[in-house]
Amino acid sequence: MAYTGVFVKNPLRKAAQDKKKITAIRRSFATVRGRQVDNAWRIPDLEDRKSRLRMVREYSIGNKELMEVAIDNLKANGIEVSLAQTRDEAISFVLEQIGDDKVIVKAKSNVTKEIELAKELEHRGLDTIETDIGDRVIQIMKESPSHYTGPASHLSKESIAGALSAHFEKGLSPDPLALTKVIRDEVAEKIASANIGIIGANAIAAEEGAIVLLHNEGNATQVAMRPGKLIIMTGIDKVYPNLEEAINLAKLQTFYATGVIITSFINIISGPSKTADIEKQLVKGVHGPQSVHLILLDNGRSKIAQGDFRELLYCIGCGECLLECPAYYVYGNKFAVGHQLGGRGVVYSCMTQGQMQHLPTRELYSCVTCGRCKKKCPVGIDTPGLISELRRQYATLLREPHLQDAYRFTESHLKLVFSGARLEVLAVMAAALALDEDDKQ
Repeated sequence: MAYTGVFVKNPLRKAAQDKKKITAIRRSFATVRGRQVDNAWRIPDLEDRKSRLRMVREYSIGNKELMEVAIDNLKANGIEVSLAQTRDEAISFVLEQIGDDKVIVKAKSNVTKEIELAKELEHRGLDTIETDIGDRVIQIMKESPSHYTGPASHLSKESIAGALSAHFEKGLSPDPLALTKVIRDEVAEKIASANIGIIGANAIAAEEGAIVLLHNEGNATQVAMRPGKLIIMTGIDKVYPNLEEAINLAKLQTFYATGVIITSFINIISGPSKTADIEKQLVKGVHGPQSVHLILLDNGRSKIAQGDFRELLYCIGCGECLLECPAYYVYGNKFAVGHQLGGRGVVYSCMTQGQMQHLPTRELYSCVTCGRCKKKCPVGIDTPGLISELRRQYATLLREPHLQDAYRFTESHLKLVFSGARLEVLAVMAAALALDEDDKQ
C-alpha cells in the first residue's frame, strides 16, 4: 500500500515511514558518492584546488575591505545593494522591492531558506513558487530539506507521487520522468506570469562586481530574466576576491555536491542587461529585469567571523559532510536545527539563532565526533572539534570537565548504535504491516 501523504495515527507505521526516508537518503547519497569515485580522476589537481579554496576562505571571511570593494564595484555595474543585519530587515527589503506584485517565483537559495522567506511571503498573501523541482516538492509536501543541493533526497518516488496526486487532483504514477514533467509544467506557467524573480548566489566576485550562480535545471536563468525586477539574496560570507576564485569554488562545490565536475549552468550577473547598438547610446534593461537588487544578509555572520567559531563560515554549502556522516545515516534530517543540517548546521544554529541559552541538546549530542566530515570537507572544516568545544563550554552534567569528552563520546556512540538497530527493526515491522494491510484488502 503506497504512502499517500495522509496522516497515519499508528506510531509504528509512522516510524516505519521515517525508515523509508532514511533509506531514500542513503540511496541518494550513495549515488553521489559513486559519481565522485567515477569522476575524481577528471580533476587531477583536486587537492591543490581544495588548498587554494581554503586559503581564499580564510582571507575573505570577515574581510571588511574586500566587502567594501565588492559593494563599490557592484554598484558601479548598476546593481543596487542592501546590507541586512537581521532576518526581519532582509524580509523588509524584499517586501519593499516587491511592491504591489502578487506572483513571485524563486530559484534555489539556502539563505532564503535560512530566513524562511517563502513562508513569510505566503503568509502575506503572495503567490510564492519554488521553481527548483526538489524545492517545489518540499514546498508542496511541507517537508524539511535533507541536503543543501538535493533537498528532497529523503523522499521516495512513491511518497512524492502520492503527495503530487493530491496536489494536482489526479493520479500520478511513481515515475520520476512523469513527476518531473508535471511540476515543470506548473512552474513554467508561474514563471511566465511573474514580474519579479528571487534567486540566491554561490559567490560574489569583488574585483569584477559580479554575482555567480550555479544550477542544473535552468530554472534560475528563467527566474532571473523576469521583466520587472531581479532580487538576489546571499550571505556576506559569499564574497570572493575575483572570478577566478569563484570559478574554483564552482568546480569544487559541483563535484562535492553532485559528483560531476561541472554544473549545467553558471550564470555571472554584473548588472541589468544593456546595449549601445544605436549610436552608442547606453540603454539598460533591454531583456530581462529593469533592475537588479542584491541583499547581503549578516544575521549573525559578522559575530561568528570575529570569534573562535569563524571556521563555520568557510562552508561552501556542498553538503559533503552529510554524505559522510554516520549520525545523518541514522537520524536523517532530524539531525539538524531547522534548515541547518548535520553537525556543522547544529553548531551554526547555536551561533546565529539565539540557541546558546537553549541548546538543541539532542542534536548537539548526536554527533559521534568520528571526523569523517572534516576529512572529506573540501575546505577541511573541523566540525567535530567545534562540536566538542561547544559541548565543553556548556557542559553541566558532569562536574569533572576532563571527563566530559569521554562521557559524550560514549553517550553519542551508544545512541547511534541503538537508534540504528531500532531502524532495522522498524524495517521488518514495516514489511509485516504492509503484508497485514494487503491481507485485509
